[in-house]
Amino acid sequence: MKKSPCEIVLFTDDREFAARWIDELTPLAEHDSDAPIALVFTRTSEEGLDSALASGAVQILVVDDKGLSEAGLKATLARVHAQRAEIDRVLLTGADEASGAGFECVISRAESNYGVVYRTLRRILLERIATPFADALREYVYAARDSWHTPGHSSGDSLSTSPWIADFYRFMGEHIFNTDLSVSVKMLDSLMDPISVIRQAQQLTAKAFGAHQSYFVTNGTSTSNKIVLQHLLRHGDRVIVDRNCHKSVHHAMIMSGALPVYLESAVNQQYGVYGPVPQREIFSAIDANPGARLLVLTSCTYDGLRYDLRPIIEYAHAAGLFVLIDEAWYAHGRFHPALRPTALECGADFVTQSTHKMLSAFSQASMIHVGNFEWQLSRDGEEREEFDAAGFREDINMHTSTSPQYGMIASLDVARKQMSIEGYQVLDRTLGFAEEIRQFVDQNTVFRSLDAEDLCGPRLAKDGIRLDPTKVTIDVGQSGLSAPDAQAALFTEFGIQVEKNTHNTLSFLVTIGTTESKVLRLKQALRQLSDDACKAGGRRVSAAGNDEAPVRGQTLPELSEIVALPRTAYFARGEKLAWEGGGRAALIGRVACDEVVPYPPGIPLLVPGQEVTAEILDAIIAFTSERADLEMHGLRRIDGSPALRVLTAREAALATVEYQQLCTLNDARSPAAGTSREAV
Repeated sequence: MKKSPCEIVLFTDDREFAARWIDELTPLAEHDSDAPIALVFTRTSEEGLDSALASGAVQILVVDDKGLSEAGLKATLARVHAQRAEIDRVLLTGADEASGAGFECVISRAESNYGVVYRTLRRILLERIATPFADALREYVYAARDSWHTPGHSSGDSLSTSPWIADFYRFMGEHIFNTDLSVSVKMLDSLMDPISVIRQAQQLTAKAFGAHQSYFVTNGTSTSNKIVLQHLLRHGDRVIVDRNCHKSVHHAMIMSGALPVYLESAVNQQYGVYGPVPQREIFSAIDANPGARLLVLTSCTYDGLRYDLRPIIEYAHAAGLFVLIDEAWYAHGRFHPALRPTALECGADFVTQSTHKMLSAFSQASMIHVGNFEWQLSRDGEEREEFDAAGFREDINMHTSTSPQYGMIASLDVARKQMSIEGYQVLDRTLGFAEEIRQFVDQNTVFRSLDAEDLCGPRLAKDGIRLDPTKVTIDVGQSGLSAPDAQAALFTEFGIQVEKNTHNTLSFLVTIGTTESKVLRLKQALRQLSDDACKAGGRRVSAAGNDEAPVRGQTLPELSEIVALPRTAYFARGEKLAWEGGGRAALIGRVACDEVVPYPPGIPLLVPGQEVTAEILDAIIAFTSERADLEMHGLRRIDGSPALRVLTAREAALATVEYQQLCTLNDARSPAAGTSREAV
């Protein structure tokens, strides 16, 4: 089997020493037939460091401290971390003692036994490419032990010999079934109480993603969000939350009994896109709610918009708030300098990621990353609460099946390995594909690719919002083509499935699985759609988009007032009211019991406890009647007609009093004053 080349670069100005070092180590690598990797040794200096790091094959940088001051050493580390945070760093020193802070290990410059040096460097790499759980799973399957435990298909034997369902067995493949095992298999550890291979896999994950601790979750980031909010919030706790968050965060509000303070997202009505919350409004909400416990933001959004997180997180921490960042769409951000800093690097306390969205894990595979909580220990010299690992484990277990899918856990292990070793390389290729698609659209079609400025609008102009380039949004509406029609044409005529659409935009997700052939076929399809639109009377518009788009969509309504605790509203019996047949007027001013969510993207138009306004109701009616391509979650039915569940008059009166009392109680136990912007 061909070995994968892994480059180890010695950073030094001492050419003579470097030549001897490389000459001694290279033969050892050439004669190492047992290693699954091929180590290649090279040298670079100050001038060539950036170029060396740009090579995806580089996996270890050995830094020779000869001639480097302490400040120079720190600067070099910072430089390496900024460009390639995932690679290992080794200190080569002539000092009798060295702290090695920031380095994987320390090697003496005077070491004469190069076999020891070689084995040390090989060990570092072998640890990083290890997949403890996936390896144990493979070992167990290949041992072919008889199954006298769950699941009932017994490694697929119940299917493989059946005349009725053997075709499904052949379609799925034998390993789907013989890796579907039970907690009875002790050598595979327990997701609910990991002590061996799952624990090791999670520790490697924390290192790769830059977390203090990392946890595997097998029911998606929807569950990851619920776990974190359950851990942090208690009944009546106030949480400041981006209205543009996933429905799972709203579900967690219901489950915890928290008091949400919703932030209104910047809405781009032209394209039907919810953007981030303006920074000044986040700061204002923190100042106005000094007793709040948690800030929840989504970065990046479904459309790829990323906050400038560092000042926001610092401001929240200074006011005593924990910070959860939903990075469901940004698990890849750690592994390329064009995509950083990540939320963890900006100081977030908790980060949730859908490892399956952009990386090589199975659907539903998710991770929770925990930050280092240093702000808690340093704030005003007070004794603050530290991360409660045991309590967090119990919160995870409350949401985790005792029969998890072992193939999914293995996919998390393998996805981490891939990004740790070749993340930079595959993302460099991915970003190149994304830029190629954008340029093609702008230069060869009547459509237009949208950038951060297009999607954000003037409310976010000074907030430093950036666009994740892997989310390519294309405006087809200016050509006279509706996006739902374009999406249907791409699927039926060209075999292309897009990520999502609004009324006038198509969103394409460019991932590490994108290939040259897929890009070529997409360009051909977009060119054909463009030509067809021109023949039908479409037109090319200026890049400024000054012409009025002929394709219009539903208006996205602003957030209305929360008048009842979401938990109280949801668990009320309520009553169902239909809007058809003159029922619209009866719904306006009522209090919603359910989340009403067009999906995708899963951002609620209504949440429990929210007042139903005419604007919101009209948007729900429009989405329901005009967008057959969307799912509408949370609607009820009366004799087949769509309806909303709302509080009765009596329930609303009681719920409103309870909500006001909780708000008063929360304010009473808050600090006397919030933190001003100038104090940060």
